Amino acid sequence: MDTNTSLQALMKGPLPPLYFCIGSPVVGNPTQHMMEKAFEQLGYPGRYLTIEVDPDELEPSIWGLLAMHFQGGNVTAPFKQEVLSYLDELTKSASLCDAVNCITRKDDGTYIGDNTDGKGFLQSLVEIVPDLKKRKVVVFGSGGAASAIVTELALHGVREVVVVNRTLTRAKTLVDNLAGISRTTLSWEPWEGIYQIKEHDLVVVQATSVGLFQPDDCIKVAFTPDLHNVIACDVVFNPVETTFLKKAKLAGCQTLDGLGMLVNQGAIAVKQWTGKEPDRALMRSSLEEAFAIC
Repeated sequence: MDTNTSLQALMKGPLPPLYFCIGSPVVGNPTQHMMEKAFEQLGYPGRYLTIEVDPDELEPSIWGLLAMHFQGGNVTAPFKQEVLSYLDELTKSASLCDAVNCITRKDDGTYIGDNTDGKGFLQSLVEIVPDLKKRKVVVFGSGGAASAIVTELALHGVREVVVVNRTLTRAKTLVDNLAGISRTTLSWEPWEGIYQIKEHDLVVVQATSVGLFQPDDCIKVAFTPDLHNVIACDVVFNPVETTFLKKAKLAGCQTLDGLGMLVNQGAIAVKQWTGKEPDRALMRSSLEEAFAIC
């Protein structure tokens, strides 16, 4: 391509639409690589930036992104709940779980917050648990990811969901917010000491950030040996095989890593931003490339 022609086209515009991922920490987050591969495959000129935001500087950071007319972006820990007050509108999922991980700029210039974490997780889970509606699900945590997952499990109509958390007020608030939205039985349990996983036929979800970028870290749980028909899931994506999943495998559990959720929630976001369905297999392979596990 002629260089002068390229420069002339660039000068005439339009500027490429910009998207962001904000969090702390975000070093090691592979979302940018995945999203830009998806944009490229779709022939979409979007640019995606990974931005480290100091927890004390969230407000000016958000106003700066909105003032520069970013078309949307992703929000990761620890801002999924704090970001709510800066948005013009929330989807049903985001409102129910009180957390946002995906922001989209509407045609009128306002910003709507959604939560695609739970939807992405559910899509991954139903692929390996076709009888999910008959299952009991134990979810560890009550932060942004946990809230989104519990919300989508309840909307899906699983038999029972138990939220296990050290801060009982947060767990109780989450359960109370979702009361009556479906036939799912919702409850919470205190997390004191080492939590024993000893029931058969469970789905167990590690939905905290423990282990993220720290491969030796793990929540305080113990699996009874020789568990039958138990599915252990972890939302942590780096490392892909967490210590939690390793413990579960040793007890005979089937495991589900965090990559599927990451791909699915990202694909939902791309569809919202571009109106086009991205190639999820390509997005998965881009993550495997980023983690050098091909």
